[in-house]
Amino acid sequence: MSRSRKDIRRITVGKINMDKAAIIVELNNKYNAFADYVAGQQENDFVFSLNGEKWSAGQQIDHLCKSVEPLFKGLGAPEFALKAMFGTADHDSVSYDELVAHYQAALAAGGTAPAEFRPKDVPFSRKTELVTTLKDLVAKLGSKIEKCDEAKMDVLVLPHPLLGKLTFREMFYFTIYHAEHHHTHTMQNLAARSE
Repeated sequence: MSRSRKDIRRITVGKINMDKAAIIVELNNKYNAFADYVAGQQENDFVFSLNGEKWSAGQQIDHLCKSVEPLFKGLGAPEFALKAMFGTADHDSVSYDELVAHYQAALAAGGTAPAEFRPKDVPFSRKTELVTTLKDLVAKLGSKIEKCDEAKMDVLVLPHPLLGKLTFREMFYFTIYHAEHHHTHTMQNLAARSE
C-alpha cells in the first residue's frame, strides 16, 4: 500500500529532529487548525466549561496566546543576554516524541500552568480578537524561527515552567504540541457535554 507524502511526514515527524522549516510548517498547521476551530464556534460552545472545572474554548485560546507571546519576546533577546540569563544546553535536543512524553509525564505528576498563564473567564466578545492575536503571534514566531541559526537551536536554551531549561528546538517542539494538546482538550470538553 502506498502512502502519500503527507502521511509519511506525519509518521516521521516525531522520530527525527525537525529542522526550522519543518518546525514552522508544524506550528502553522497546529495553531491555525485550533484557531479556525475556535473561530467557527457559537457562543454556547466558546464559553462552555465542563462542570466549571475544564477550561472553555475561550480560555484555551487565551492560554495559548499567553504562552506563545513570551516565547516570541524571548527569541528577540540578543544571544549574549540569553546565555547570561540561562546558560547553554547541557544536553542534546531530544526528539519531538521524547519531548511530548516528558511533558505528559510532568502533567501526570500533577504539573499545571503557572498563575500567569492561567486564563480568567473569557467572554464570547473576545473570540475574534483572540483568534486574530493567536494567528498573528504564530506568524511572527515563525519569522523569528526562520532567522534562527539551525545549529544554535540545539545550544541556546529558554526556561519552561514544568520542564526546566529546553533548547530552542525542544521549546519549539513543545510549542507545536501545546496547540494540539489544548485543541484535543477543547474538543473533549465539548464532546462530554453531549454524553
